[in-house]
Amino acid sequence: MTTPRKSTPSRSATVELADAFLALHHLVRKHVDAAMTAAGLSLSQAKLLALVARLAPCRPSDIATEMGYAPRTVTTALDAMEESGWIERSAHPTDRRAQLVVVTAIGQAKLDEVQGPKRQAVEHLFGVLDAAEQRQLRELMDRVRLRAGD
Repeated sequence: MTTPRKSTPSRSATVELADAFLALHHLVRKHVDAAMTAAGLSLSQAKLLALVARLAPCRPSDIATEMGYAPRTVTTALDAMEESGWIERSAHPTDRRAQLVVVTAIGQAKLDEVQGPKRQAVEHLFGVLDAAEQRQLRELMDRVRLRAGD
């Protein structure tokens, strides 16, 4: 465990807080991804698959826009998911240049399957906080998110 650094004149407490938050984000993501990957679907794959499920039927360009990724990046990820049987592509009914993407039953089952390991990982990490502390942390994060305009 790392020891917190003391503020210095050139390093404000707010910057230290942001650095600590980013480090925690990285750590939580690492633990959640490891738990989900062990169950057969990485965190990134699960995010993409969940987005397809939410938007379906959708065009790959819609997915790229929603995720803020380049279309080619999404196409590559969808290729791998299609090969695994997690999504299907079909021709768009009115735009012959476009395809529509949907999650298959196999893909939905895989997405459901990794929720348990994800829940266990976050409960392990955030279980150090009692219910009131978790609620307070959530409220504080929401305030920062509102400031950021999200």
